[in-house]
Amino acid sequence: MDLYQLRYFLEVARALNFTRAAENLGISTPAVSKSVALLERSVGLSLLTRTRRLVQLTQAGERLKAHAEKIYDSIENARLDLRGEAAAPAMLKIGSREMITNYLLGPSLLDFRKKHPATRFGVYELGPREMAAALRKDQIDFGFYYSAEIPDPALEIRSLGKLSSHIYASPKLWRGGRPPRDFKEVCALPFIAPRYFASDPAEPSLDGFPDQESPRHIQYEGEFLETHRRYALDGIAAAVLPDFVIRREYREGRLARLPGPQLGREIYFLKRRGRPLPRSVEGFIDVVASSIKGVAY
Repeated sequence: MDLYQLRYFLEVARALNFTRAAENLGISTPAVSKSVALLERSVGLSLLTRTRRLVQLTQAGERLKAHAEKIYDSIENARLDLRGEAAAPAMLKIGSREMITNYLLGPSLLDFRKKHPATRFGVYELGPREMAAALRKDQIDFGFYYSAEIPDPALEIRSLGKLSSHIYASPKLWRGGRPPRDFKEVCALPFIAPRYFASDPAEPSLDGFPDQESPRHIQYEGEFLETHRRYALDGIAAAVLPDFVIRREYREGRLARLPGPQLGREIYFLKRRGRPLPRSVEGFIDVVASSIKGVAY
Protein backbone atom coordinates (compact mmCIF):
# COMPACT_ATOMS: atom_id res chain seq x y z
CA MET A 1 0.00 0.00 0.00
CA ASP A 2 1.34 3.44 -0.89
CA LEU A 3 -0.06 6.95 -0.61
CA TYR A 4 -0.81 7.27 -4.33
CA GLN A 5 -2.88 4.09 -4.29
CA LEU A 6 -4.65 5.26 -1.16
CA ARG A 7 -5.39 8.67 -2.71
CA TYR A 8 -6.82 7.15 -5.88
CA PHE A 9 -8.93 4.71 -3.86
CA LEU A 10 -10.26 7.55 -1.70
CA GLU A 11 -11.37 9.49 -4.77
CA VAL A 12 -13.17 6.43 -6.15
CA ALA A 13 -14.74 5.78 -2.74
CA ARG A 14 -16.12 9.32 -2.68
CA ALA A 15 -17.31 9.45 -6.28
CA LEU A 16 -18.37 5.78 -6.54
CA ASN A 17 -17.42 6.11 -10.17
CA PHE A 18 -14.02 5.39 -11.76
CA THR A 19 -14.46 7.86 -14.62
CA ARG A 20 -15.41 10.77 -12.36
CA ALA A 21 -12.61 9.89 -9.95
CA ALA A 22 -10.10 9.92 -12.81
CA GLU A 23 -11.39 13.32 -13.98
CA ASN A 24 -11.06 14.72 -10.45
CA LEU A 25 -7.51 13.37 -10.20
CA GLY A 26 -6.49 14.46 -13.70
CA ILE A 27 -5.35 11.00 -14.79
CA SER A 28 -6.77 8.24 -17.00
CA THR A 29 -9.51 5.86 -15.89
CA PRO A 30 -7.37 2.75 -16.56
CA ALA A 31 -4.64 4.18 -14.31
CA VAL A 32 -7.12 4.63 -11.46
CA SER A 33 -8.56 1.14 -11.98
CA LYS A 34 -5.09 -0.43 -12.00
CA SER A 35 -4.04 1.45 -8.86
CA VAL A 36 -7.13 0.32 -6.95
CA ALA A 37 -6.59 -3.27 -8.11
CA LEU A 38 -2.99 -3.16 -6.84
CA LEU A 39 -4.20 -1.78 -3.52
CA GLU A 40 -6.74 -4.60 -3.17
CA ARG A 41 -4.00 -7.12 -3.95
CA SER A 42 -1.67 -5.59 -1.35
CA VAL A 43 -4.28 -5.70 1.44
CA GLY A 44 -5.66 -9.06 0.33
CA LEU A 45 -9.27 -7.85 0.46
CA SER A 46 -11.92 -6.67 -1.95
CA LEU A 47 -12.55 -3.00 -1.34
CA LEU A 48 -15.14 -2.34 -4.05
CA THR A 49 -17.89 -4.28 -5.78
CA ARG A 50 -18.18 -3.38 -9.44
CA THR A 51 -20.97 -3.88 -11.95
CA ARG A 52 -21.45 -2.24 -15.32
CA ARG A 53 -23.47 0.53 -13.70
CA LEU A 54 -22.57 0.63 -10.02
CA VAL A 55 -19.51 0.88 -7.82
CA GLN A 56 -20.08 0.20 -4.12
CA LEU A 57 -17.82 -0.06 -1.10
CA THR A 58 -17.44 -3.35 0.73
CA GLN A 59 -17.21 -3.35 4.52
CA ALA A 60 -13.42 -3.42 4.20
CA GLY A 61 -13.66 -0.54 1.72
CA GLU A 62 -15.74 1.54 4.16
CA ARG A 63 -13.16 0.98 6.89
CA LEU A 64 -10.25 1.86 4.64
CA LYS A 65 -12.03 5.00 3.39
CA ALA A 66 -12.36 6.23 7.00
CA HIS A 67 -8.64 5.55 7.60
CA ALA A 68 -7.67 7.23 4.31
CA GLU A 69 -9.62 10.39 5.16
CA LYS A 70 -7.87 10.62 8.53
CA ILE A 71 -4.47 10.08 6.90
CA TYR A 72 -4.99 12.79 4.28
CA ASP A 73 -6.51 15.15 6.83
CA SER A 74 -3.36 14.66 8.94
CA ILE A 75 -1.15 15.40 5.92
CA GLU A 76 -3.16 18.53 5.16
CA ASN A 77 -2.97 19.61 8.81
CA ALA A 78 0.82 19.25 8.70
CA ARG A 79 1.03 21.29 5.50
CA LEU A 80 -1.18 24.03 6.93
CA ASP A 81 0.75 24.08 10.20
CA LEU A 82 4.04 24.61 8.35
CA ARG A 83 2.61 27.39 6.21
CA GLY A 84 0.81 29.03 9.14
CA GLU A 85 -0.97 32.32 8.51
CA ALA A 86 0.41 32.51 4.97
CA ALA A 87 -1.80 29.61 3.84
CA ALA A 88 -4.62 30.62 1.54
CA PRO A 89 -6.21 28.29 -1.00
CA ALA A 90 -5.93 28.97 -4.71
CA MET A 91 -9.66 28.19 -4.95
CA LEU A 92 -12.24 28.37 -2.19
CA LYS A 93 -15.47 26.44 -2.88
CA ILE A 94 -18.46 27.41 -0.76
CA GLY A 95 -21.90 25.86 -0.62
CA SER A 96 -24.63 28.37 0.14
CA ARG A 97 -28.21 29.50 -0.39
CA GLU A 98 -29.38 32.53 -2.32
CA MET A 99 -30.28 34.65 0.72
CA ILE A 100 -26.95 33.99 2.41
CA THR A 101 -24.96 34.54 -0.78
CA ASN A 102 -26.69 37.80 -1.74
CA TYR A 103 -27.11 39.44 1.65
CA LEU A 104 -24.46 38.07 4.03
CA LEU A 105 -21.33 36.84 2.22
CA GLY A 106 -20.35 39.96 0.26
CA PRO A 107 -18.45 41.92 2.97
CA SER A 108 -16.61 38.77 4.09
CA LEU A 109 -15.54 37.93 0.54
CA LEU A 110 -14.24 41.47 0.01
CA ASP A 111 -12.30 41.35 3.30
CA PHE A 112 -10.71 38.02 2.35
CA ARG A 113 -9.83 39.24 -1.15
CA LYS A 114 -7.96 42.25 0.25
CA LYS A 115 -5.76 39.94 2.34
CA HIS A 116 -5.44 37.12 -0.23
CA PRO A 117 -5.96 38.62 -3.72
CA ALA A 118 -4.85 35.46 -5.55
CA THR A 119 -7.67 33.29 -4.18
CA ARG A 120 -10.57 32.55 -6.53
CA PHE A 121 -14.05 31.77 -5.21
CA GLY A 122 -16.76 29.38 -6.27
CA VAL A 123 -20.14 29.89 -4.56
CA TYR A 124 -22.63 27.14 -5.30
CA GLU A 125 -26.36 27.25 -4.52
CA LEU A 126 -27.17 23.81 -3.11
CA GLY A 127 -30.10 22.14 -1.40
CA PRO A 128 -29.55 20.21 1.86
CA ARG A 129 -28.99 16.79 0.29
CA GLU A 130 -26.71 18.14 -2.43
CA MET A 131 -24.72 20.15 0.09
CA ALA A 132 -24.26 17.15 2.40
CA ALA A 133 -23.06 14.98 -0.50
CA ALA A 134 -20.66 17.66 -1.75
CA LEU A 135 -19.19 18.11 1.74
CA ARG A 136 -18.70 14.38 2.26
CA LYS A 137 -16.85 14.11 -1.07
CA ASP A 138 -14.77 17.29 -0.47
CA GLN A 139 -16.28 18.84 -3.61
CA ILE A 140 -16.80 22.02 -1.57
CA ASP A 141 -14.70 23.23 1.35
CA PHE A 142 -17.61 24.20 3.60
CA GLY A 143 -21.16 25.47 3.42
CA PHE A 144 -23.72 27.82 4.93
CA TYR A 145 -27.36 26.86 5.26
CA TYR A 146 -30.42 28.12 7.14
CA SER A 147 -31.58 24.83 8.49
CA ALA A 148 -29.98 22.05 10.53
CA GLU A 149 -32.04 19.46 8.66
CA ILE A 150 -28.89 17.66 7.49
CA PRO A 151 -28.57 14.92 10.12
CA ASP A 152 -25.29 13.45 8.92
CA PRO A 153 -22.72 12.22 11.46
CA ALA A 154 -19.98 12.80 8.89
CA LEU A 155 -20.62 16.56 9.09
CA GLU A 156 -19.79 19.20 11.67
CA ILE A 157 -22.69 21.66 11.99
CA ARG A 158 -22.73 24.76 14.17
CA SER A 159 -25.08 27.71 14.47
CA LEU A 160 -23.84 31.20 13.56
CA GLY A 161 -26.93 33.11 14.70
CA LYS A 162 -30.62 33.62 14.02
CA LEU A 163 -32.01 36.31 11.73
CA SER A 164 -35.14 38.13 12.85
CA SER A 165 -38.05 37.97 10.38
CA HIS A 166 -41.66 39.17 10.30
CA ILE A 167 -44.62 38.92 7.96
CA TYR A 168 -44.67 41.76 5.44
CA ALA A 169 -46.98 42.85 2.64
CA SER A 170 -47.55 45.91 0.49
CA PRO A 171 -50.65 48.01 1.23
CA LYS A 172 -51.49 47.28 -2.41
CA LEU A 173 -52.48 43.77 -1.31
CA TRP A 174 -55.70 45.02 0.35
CA ARG A 175 -56.21 47.68 -2.34
CA GLY A 176 -57.89 50.48 -0.44
CA GLY A 177 -59.53 48.21 2.11
CA ARG A 178 -58.41 47.88 5.70
CA PRO A 179 -55.26 45.92 6.60
CA PRO A 180 -55.62 42.68 8.56
CA ARG A 181 -56.21 43.35 12.26
CA ASP A 182 -54.98 40.08 13.75
CA PHE A 183 -52.92 36.99 12.96
CA LYS A 184 -55.98 34.99 11.91
CA GLU A 185 -56.79 37.54 9.22
CA VAL A 186 -53.13 37.59 8.16
CA CYS A 187 -53.20 33.81 7.60
CA ALA A 188 -56.11 34.26 5.20
CA LEU A 189 -54.06 36.50 2.89
CA PRO A 190 -52.41 34.98 -0.19
CA PHE A 191 -48.85 33.99 0.78
CA ILE A 192 -45.70 33.06 -1.06
CA ALA A 193 -43.81 30.32 0.77
CA PRO A 194 -40.41 28.62 0.26
CA ARG A 195 -41.60 25.17 -0.72
CA TYR A 196 -39.32 22.96 -2.79
CA PHE A 197 -39.80 19.99 -5.04
CA ALA A 198 -39.94 16.71 -3.10
CA SER A 199 -40.22 18.56 0.22
CA ASP A 200 -42.47 17.21 2.94
CA PRO A 201 -45.42 19.58 3.62
CA ALA A 202 -45.52 18.27 7.20
CA GLU A 203 -42.01 19.60 7.90
CA PRO A 204 -41.54 23.16 9.23
CA SER A 205 -41.24 25.75 6.50
CA LEU A 206 -37.77 27.18 5.93
CA ASP A 207 -39.07 30.71 6.55
CA GLY A 208 -40.08 29.72 10.11
CA PHE A 209 -43.84 30.21 9.68
CA PRO A 210 -45.84 28.03 12.14
CA ASP A 211 -47.95 26.32 9.48
CA GLN A 212 -48.62 23.29 11.70
CA GLU A 213 -50.39 25.42 14.34
CA SER A 214 -51.75 28.22 12.13
CA PRO A 215 -51.88 27.23 8.45
CA ARG A 216 -51.62 30.16 6.06
CA HIS A 217 -53.12 30.45 2.61
CA ILE A 218 -50.15 29.50 0.41
CA GLN A 219 -51.00 30.57 -3.12
CA TYR A 220 -47.47 30.85 -4.48
CA GLU A 221 -44.28 28.89 -3.95
CA GLY A 222 -40.84 30.25 -4.68
CA GLU A 223 -37.32 29.12 -3.91
CA PHE A 224 -35.53 32.47 -3.82
CA LEU A 225 -35.88 35.19 -1.21
CA GLU A 226 -35.69 37.87 -3.90
CA THR A 227 -38.86 36.39 -5.46
CA HIS A 228 -40.62 36.63 -2.09
CA ARG A 229 -39.46 40.23 -1.65
CA ARG A 230 -40.62 41.18 -5.14
CA TYR A 231 -44.04 39.55 -4.73
CA ALA A 232 -44.53 41.38 -1.45
CA LEU A 233 -43.51 44.75 -2.93
CA ASP A 234 -45.76 44.28 -5.95
CA GLY A 235 -48.79 43.50 -3.81
CA ILE A 236 -49.08 39.95 -5.10
CA ALA A 237 -48.68 38.13 -1.77
CA ALA A 238 -47.65 38.42 1.85
CA ALA A 239 -44.23 37.00 2.69
CA VAL A 240 -41.98 36.21 5.64
CA LEU A 241 -38.90 38.38 5.12
CA PRO A 242 -35.77 39.01 7.21
CA ASP A 243 -36.03 42.44 8.82
CA PHE A 244 -32.57 43.58 7.73
CA VAL A 245 -33.29 42.78 4.06
CA ILE A 246 -36.32 45.09 3.73
CA ARG A 247 -35.37 47.75 6.30
CA ARG A 248 -35.48 50.55 3.72
CA GLU A 249 -38.80 49.51 2.16
CA TYR A 250 -40.34 49.25 5.64
CA ARG A 251 -39.13 52.74 6.65
CA GLU A 252 -40.49 54.19 3.39
CA GLY A 253 -43.91 52.61 3.96
CA ARG A 254 -43.71 50.43 0.85
CA LEU A 255 -44.09 47.35 3.05
CA ALA A 256 -46.18 46.97 6.19
CA ARG A 257 -45.30 44.66 9.06
CA LEU A 258 -48.36 42.54 9.77
CA PRO A 259 -49.64 41.07 13.06
CA GLY A 260 -47.99 37.79 13.94
CA PRO A 261 -45.11 36.24 15.85
CA GLN A 262 -41.48 37.18 15.41
CA LEU A 263 -40.01 34.51 13.17
CA GLY A 264 -36.47 33.74 12.14
CA ARG A 265 -33.99 31.72 10.18
CA GLU A 266 -30.99 30.26 11.94
CA ILE A 267 -27.81 30.25 9.85
CA TYR A 268 -25.52 27.23 10.13
CA PHE A 269 -21.94 26.53 9.13
CA LEU A 270 -21.20 23.03 7.82
CA LYS A 271 -18.06 21.11 6.90
CA ARG A 272 -16.91 17.52 6.76
CA ARG A 273 -16.00 16.43 10.26
CA GLY A 274 -12.22 16.38 10.67
CA ARG A 275 -11.53 18.34 7.49
CA PRO A 276 -8.72 20.86 8.14
CA LEU A 277 -9.09 24.44 6.95
CA PRO A 278 -6.34 27.09 6.68
CA ARG A 279 -6.28 29.71 9.41
CA SER A 280 -7.10 32.33 6.81
CA VAL A 281 -10.30 30.46 5.95
CA GLU A 282 -11.20 30.07 9.63
CA GLY A 283 -10.81 33.84 9.84
CA PHE A 284 -13.14 34.27 6.88
CA ILE A 285 -15.78 32.14 8.64
CA ASP A 286 -15.38 34.29 11.79
CA VAL A 287 -16.08 37.42 9.71
CA VAL A 288 -19.22 35.80 8.26
CA ALA A 289 -20.35 34.88 11.78
CA SER A 290 -19.77 38.47 12.96
CA SER A 291 -21.82 39.88 10.09
CA ILE A 292 -24.66 37.48 10.92
CA LYS A 293 -24.53 38.41 14.61
CA GLY A 294 -24.72 42.05 13.59
CA VAL A 295 -28.23 41.51 12.19
CA ALA A 296 -29.28 38.58 14.43
CA TYR A 297 -31.48 38.54 17.49
